[in-house]
Amino acid sequence: MFAVAEKIEAERKIHAVETSEIHKKNFGQYFTPYAIAEFMASLFPVADGNLNILDPGAGIGILSCALLNRIKKENWNNSSIKLSAYDIDTEVLGKLTQNLIEQKKNFTDFDFKIFNADFLEKTSFEYSFGKNEEFTHVIMNPPYKKILSKSSAREFCRCFGLETVNLYSAFVGAAIAQLKEKGYLVAIIPRSFCNGLYYKPFREFILKSCSIKQIHLFESRKDAFKDESVLQENIIILLQKGTAQHDVKISYSNGADFENLTENYYNFKKIVNPFDKEKYINIPLPSGLPSDEFFDCQFVSLNETGISVSTGAVVDFRAKSFIRKNPDENTVPLLYPVHFKNYKTDWPKESKKPNAIVFADETKPMFVPAGNYVAVKRFSTKEEKKRIVASLVIADDIDASSLAFENHLNVFHFEKKGLQKELALGLIVWLNTTFLDNQFRKFSGHTQVNATDLRNLPFPSKEKLIELGKKLEKYDGWNQELFDSIAKERLDEKSAAANF
Repeated sequence: MFAVAEKIEAERKIHAVETSEIHKKNFGQYFTPYAIAEFMASLFPVADGNLNILDPGAGIGILSCALLNRIKKENWNNSSIKLSAYDIDTEVLGKLTQNLIEQKKNFTDFDFKIFNADFLEKTSFEYSFGKNEEFTHVIMNPPYKKILSKSSAREFCRCFGLETVNLYSAFVGAAIAQLKEKGYLVAIIPRSFCNGLYYKPFREFILKSCSIKQIHLFESRKDAFKDESVLQENIIILLQKGTAQHDVKISYSNGADFENLTENYYNFKKIVNPFDKEKYINIPLPSGLPSDEFFDCQFVSLNETGISVSTGAVVDFRAKSFIRKNPDENTVPLLYPVHFKNYKTDWPKESKKPNAIVFADETKPMFVPAGNYVAVKRFSTKEEKKRIVASLVIADDIDASSLAFENHLNVFHFEKKGLQKELALGLIVWLNTTFLDNQFRKFSGHTQVNATDLRNLPFPSKEKLIELGKKLEKYDGWNQELFDSIAKERLDEKSAAANF
């Protein structure tokens, strides 16, 4: 079996190097390293009786072979094993067939079928007429590719009662629909489904159909598919269909070698807040980082503070004819991410980015009245020291009656007007705390910091934000240590009682 594993991994590496990026992109195709496949196969509980396994998007059979190797090695008590493997890429069918034929030699009652067919199209048709197979186990690395709202793939998904925006979530949803009750699914998928508006129906679909048994997080975003140049952060998830939700095992490893593997169990309320209408899936960070109990105060939603957050209204390539390098008497200050440094505004600025936009009937709807605002960059990566960096815009610092924010910024405001100064300063403290950055990292696995994500974070009350702002007002030099210390002092109810 070890020789088989070596052979399959060698074939995967050849595919990774020799297959064109265009081909991989067209098929959303990135094969799973065998070490990861073995780990995925290890997550299934030992099962007796007949097994009916599904591997949609099977490639050369890496995942199927890893699971079959485990079954043989541990001598599961199975009377029969069936496997259905799907892949639309004709170039992999030969290797897939060979690898499954090799596996067949290890079992007395093992049968497999390979379908060179669109998994969603074929199974949605069968599902609609109640003619689909039901599977005891699904192991999968589904294709990663966006699907358009009017595409056939979206129609196929609707047959399973799912509305979604990417093939990977479509494949997982279709596989869940065809799992037997109490059947298991293990998948390696992008973490992007854990948050955001577009994946909310998919999150609801999972939570309605299955219990989450385990989530594995790679601490390095690049390691899982490092020889494929895949930068999307991936997780491994174990689901069981139709069972009650209990505590969730969260495991961590530095990379795909699974060295220094650690595991912790968490109450499900830590994973999905029962009061969260968006159903964000939070993955607690490895031990040693600030916990949820860092503060004793009660948090509220952003909406309860009366504060709003919106994406900057100026999409510069659409407003190109109105944008100016330097301000003049007929322009309004235009703020980009480059205009913020050390948590404050640095405008105008000599850079490649413009500093102004012309005041005109066409641009007027993009402006807000001059005032106190808080801006957060929309793009950051897991590897950056801070995912959320908030900067202050103070009315007195820019001599103008109106302001414009470019689309790569999220802007905190009050009914599209400026904030009370102490409130804006309080937001600067809170948004820049290490605690809040860690809260964001629990559910965000992609490079965007969306306004919806910011709304979904916990906030102190408006009154407590103002207290944070009053404290910050006493300091000129702002830094991470200062933000954290002010927040800890003012938001710890026990110490606050003595200080107020």
